[in-house]
Amino acid sequence: MPRRLPDTNLAQTIVWIWLGFVLAGAVGWFAYRYWRMRHPLPFPEPKRSYSKGLEQRLSKNQGAANRKRPGGPVKSHPHRSR
Repeated sequence: MPRRLPDTNLAQTIVWIWLGFVLAGAVGWFAYRYWRMRHPLPFPEPKRSYSKGLEQRLSKNQGAANRKRPGGPVKSHPHRSR
């Protein structure tokens, strides 16, 4: 059984499509690298010491105990007798 070569036009079409995908990927990668160089990620803020974090948490929650409900006090309903 002789070995058949693929159709030349079909093979060229497949190669052009493959090269198009590779070229589009390379252009996309270079565009992303160019954009990332112009827009670097922000630096993470340094980690606070335990005492500073504790101080911030305590000061944040300090006013929570003194707040009143916006609707006023909750009124209890009288008990009904059966």
